[in-house]
Amino acid sequence: MIVFGKQLNGKVIIGDPKLFSLEERIFNTVCVIAFVTMCFEVPFNFVIGLMVPAGLCIFGVLFSGFLYYLSRIKRRSVLGIKLFSFVCNFIFIINYFFNSGIFGPNLLLFSLAFLLIIAIIPKTEFKFWIAVNVLTVVSILTIEYFYPEFAPSVYESKLTKVIDFAITYFVVIALTYFAISYIRKNYDFEKKVVLQKSAAIEYQRLQLERLNSEKDKLLSIVTHDIRTPLSAVQGYLELLTEVDLDEMERLDINTQLLQTTRNTTAMLTNVLSWTKTQMEGAHVHLTQFRVIEVLTDDLTIERNIAVKKGVRFEIFCEPQLHILADRNMLQLVLRNLVNNAIKFTPKGGLVKISAVEDGEKCCVMVRDTGIGIGPAQQEKLFQLNVTSTYGTNKEKGIGLGLLLCKEFTVMQDGEIWYEANEDLGSTFFLSFKLSN
Repeated sequence: MIVFGKQLNGKVIIGDPKLFSLEERIFNTVCVIAFVTMCFEVPFNFVIGLMVPAGLCIFGVLFSGFLYYLSRIKRRSVLGIKLFSFVCNFIFIINYFFNSGIFGPNLLLFSLAFLLIIAIIPKTEFKFWIAVNVLTVVSILTIEYFYPEFAPSVYESKLTKVIDFAITYFVVIALTYFAISYIRKNYDFEKKVVLQKSAAIEYQRLQLERLNSEKDKLLSIVTHDIRTPLSAVQGYLELLTEVDLDEMERLDINTQLLQTTRNTTAMLTNVLSWTKTQMEGAHVHLTQFRVIEVLTDDLTIERNIAVKKGVRFEIFCEPQLHILADRNMLQLVLRNLVNNAIKFTPKGGLVKISAVEDGEKCCVMVRDTGIGIGPAQQEKLFQLNVTSTYGTNKEKGIGLGLLLCKEFTVMQDGEIWYEANEDLGSTFFLSFKLSN
């Protein structure tokens, strides 16, 4: 029975829970069990001389097989359940009068019919089928009371009666066991699914609250960081109109304003790019191009920044490497990674960008000898974690660049990850598919 129960739990026989409702799966289970038990009932009824019940069992085998086909294969379980409910009661009525009436095991069968019908019909039909079952049993008992000759005893001996009762009891117990155990099993399954969905919804709610908090914080920082450079420009212009500055003072102010403007421009570029992807979604245009073109042509500004800061800037790339990516997105990703490397590398340090072939992919590495990233900060990389950060020359950032790098890289079917250098600094890796 346990082995048979395991077979019934299979998706192939009963139906996938994702496609079949609980009522459908229970009904399919009932059809399979009824088919098997009726097959056992047929020879026993013939042996003990109950020809009409044996014939009804043969009909039950064929009918349960048809109902299974109708429900499991043709997906017309509603029709199958209605046919089962009506035909089941009708057959048990016939069996009652041809199997010794009240002196046979027939009331057990009506109890079984009631259990199975209640297990598979919609809740809205409960009252109707309770009434049908009660009225049917009361009616046949009344008929037998007034016309006992309608339900004569058909047992040839006490042994045949005991065997019939035993077999019927076994059938009732088997069907009851499988029906109730399957209902309980699926109740536990549905409960688990609901709990998982509730947990997922709660997690999404917490994530949404965190994102909203980060967005508010981002807006606050951006508002402050835009006002600061504008105030600096305003102050510089006021100095130009009111005070005569010597060449060294002008050069010093120009340098500070240029650095502030660059930081602000980079910040606004990241904020606008991220905002656009959140509101409109990103439009990825994958094209084939040489990696060396991006590294040499699109990082000119970053090279100049590194030179002015006193940081060595090196690029190594195999010239034949072609990748399939969105050049504009890749440019933004590389600029963020390279700017971060320069920002956190002190004077005299090294920022090296290299691209090499790695199997069927191209691996781009941005390595620096800067101050590195602590273990606590490493866990928050590539997440929306808005915080003000400062480089070795007080270059300011808001922690949005790496999130953009992650999102834009994934959109291009690429990968990005971080590793701390063994000696000093950090290395960020990008991986993209090579193009034929």
